[in-house]
Parts: sequence; C-alpha cells; structure tokens
Amino acid sequence: MATPKTDEDDRIDPRYIVPGLSRGLALLQLFPRSKPAKTLAELAAGLGLTRSATYRLVYTLEADGFIARDSETRRYRLTSKTLDLGFEYLHAQPITETAQPFLRALSDRTNAAAHVAILDGWHAVYLARALPNAGLVSNLQLGARLPAHTTSSGRTMLAHQDEERLRGVYDRLRRELRGAQAVPPVQDFNNQIVADRKRGYVFHRSTVDPGLVSLAYPIRDHDSRVVAAVTVIVPEKLSDTIGGERALRPMVYEAADAISRKIGYRG
Repeated sequence: MATPKTDEDDRIDPRYIVPGLSRGLALLQLFPRSKPAKTLAELAAGLGLTRSATYRLVYTLEADGFIARDSETRRYRLTSKTLDLGFEYLHAQPITETAQPFLRALSDRTNAAAHVAILDGWHAVYLARALPNAGLVSNLQLGARLPAHTTSSGRTMLAHQDEERLRGVYDRLRRELRGAQAVPPVQDFNNQIVADRKRGYVFHRSTVDPGLVSLAYPIRDHDSRVVAAVTVIVPEKLSDTIGGERALRPMVYEAADAISRKIGYRG
C-alpha cells in the first residue's frame, strides 16, 4: 500500500492521483463570494475543459447534492452540503471547543475579534473565533485560509517549525503565490522567522484588512509543541487607545497559556 503524501511532500506519485476527483474538487473552488453563481460555460472555462466533460462533473456533484442549478438563470451554486463539510472539519479539531471560552474572555477584555488558527501546509486556517458586541471587526471568517507568512498567527506558528518543514512551506509559497502576494526572497523570509522566534509573539499590521492590527501567541500541547496560535484583531485606532502592543501582549499571552495548559502543556 502506498504511503499517504503530506501537503509538504513534493514527491507526489501521479499513479495514485484520481483525475476525476481532482477536477471535481477544483470545480467546487470556482464559486467565490464575489460571483457565487456560474453557468456551465463559465465553469468549463475555469477548469480548462470541454463543456461535455464539465457537464459530467456538474451532473455528478448535483446528483450528490453539492451544487444546485437554478432553472430560471441556468446558473449553478454551491449548496449547504458543501458548507457542512467545512464545519465538520472545524468541529473535528479538538482545540476548537477547548479554546472557545478563552476566546470569549479575550474578546470581551480587548473589545476585539479573537481567533484560534492552526498551520495547514502553507496556510493559517482559522478554526474558532469570538467577536465583540459592537464596533469594527475583521471580516475573517471561520475556515478562512490565508498564506501563513502574511498573518500574525501564521508567522507565530512558522517561527516554531523545524528547518525541513520551513523549506517545504517556502517552496510551496513560491509555487502557489504570484503578483501582489509574491513571496519575499528566502533570506528575508528566514530573517523574519528568526526574529519572530526570538520575540516569542508577532504584532502585525494587516495587509488583508488595512487599518487593522493583530497580535498572536503560540498554543503548545503536552509535548511543548506549537500546535496552534491565538490572535486578536483590532482596529488600529482602538489598539492605540487601549495601549497598543504593550497592552495587548499580556492579554493574548494569558489566553494562549490558558488554552495550552487546558490541553496538557506544563511549561
């Protein structure tokens, strides 16, 4: 039996790839929030396939309940069954339920959005959150996946990975990102890793939501491994009002430490 490949492993054996499954999953990713309904022709163009080949994929996904066709507009949309998959993944992560009360307390103390993220390949994936009752908050959604090196939580987790994994993450970033999201030169990337590791936390001005700042600390398990990160995301003006980085640091640290100890960390 073949050994399963990880996200980091470049040695993917094409003999074990199921092309139809890959195409079906690619099709499900063609429905962004900016254009949630698409015609068969648009889906075919997005996949680079013929209309007949695309129709077979669409027919299968519709039959299985993952997409639905509007009989009037003849456009396809994702169904809630697709969303269910995402939430099943989120709720299957043990840290999600454990972290929730600590995120709630952190959000109440800071009047900011508090999140827990994990590192999945080259992405920071946001599993849990607590939002303030009012005020400007980040539009970061549950399940959001962002390039790890562009976020405070992602940088915090990268800072505690071994050199082999960091090389794998950097190689993936170089292959996947272009244009405005271009990856910095490897020396700059490594220098940032070293600085973040030495500091122990990351304070970051958002490039995703200008005007917001965030601060993140790592969450550790019973083996002292960094398995996640806690971050607060605050409007920059509010951050300045409450004391900025200096004020946020102890509050985020306390939340991260409490979650860590809840999952077995002993210091």
